[in-house]
Amino acid sequence: MAFFAFAVAAGPALAETPTIRRVPNQVFAQREDKTLKADIYLPPGEGPFPAILMIHGGAWAGGSRSRMASHAMYLANNGYAVAAITYRFAPVHTFPAQLEDCQAALDWLLDHAEEFDIDTERVGGWGYSAGGHLACLIATMEAEEGANPPQLKAVVAGGAPCDFTNEPPQSERLKYFLGGSRAELPSAYVQASPLQHVTAKCPPIFLFHGTDDSVVPMQDAEAMHDKLSSLGIPTVFYKLEGRGHLGTFIDVDARREALKFLDGHLKLGKS
Repeated sequence: MAFFAFAVAAGPALAETPTIRRVPNQVFAQREDKTLKADIYLPPGEGPFPAILMIHGGAWAGGSRSRMASHAMYLANNGYAVAAITYRFAPVHTFPAQLEDCQAALDWLLDHAEEFDIDTERVGGWGYSAGGHLACLIATMEAEEGANPPQLKAVVAGGAPCDFTNEPPQSERLKYFLGGSRAELPSAYVQASPLQHVTAKCPPIFLFHGTDDSVVPMQDAEAMHDKLSSLGIPTVFYKLEGRGHLGTFIDVDARREALKFLDGHLKLGKS
């Protein structure tokens, strides 16, 4: 197995520098027309480590796990093992293909926990935009289905669409992803909406969103936060004033607050 080491901290000229170990191109599933891979980022030190399933955005139709490299490195530098994954894209593959691939990646990560020195009781999800939607959907559907114990213990989701059930019935805006309009496939719009699966068994969820996001308006995320709060689920809604969709993705303050949230739920000795 190939390991690539990255320096993550500056120190005295002759001091040994801690490194992140990157294990790229790990195949976690083979589909008929696509090989699905993950890049693993392992922190310095000895485990077992808390772990994060990291899901990229791209409107469910594009993007790359490499786009999440800076987020993955940030978490690895703070003690997390990270699996940045890929998944099949719409419109060639409509929903629920993306969800199925992310769930397969999570199962694979847990199955390989010993290999990567991962603590299976401290696994979370992190995603942005479409990736944030998929991270929330995995967690809420798992809770709704009564998984015991749930695989994801905490989720961070930024710029995430959370509810498609308010889409105009005849609109074909999401046809490429969900297979048709809401009038044609109402159940798909419900199934794909994290908000519609929220129960009191959901894990803690940190939502962050730019107030000037014109790609994914933040009303759905606010509604998601409100529903989680009403059920007593630990949740944070972190607003970034004046930030748009891209600006929110790269915002260092949001990243830092998200890390605090994860630490509080996934690090041993934290409350």
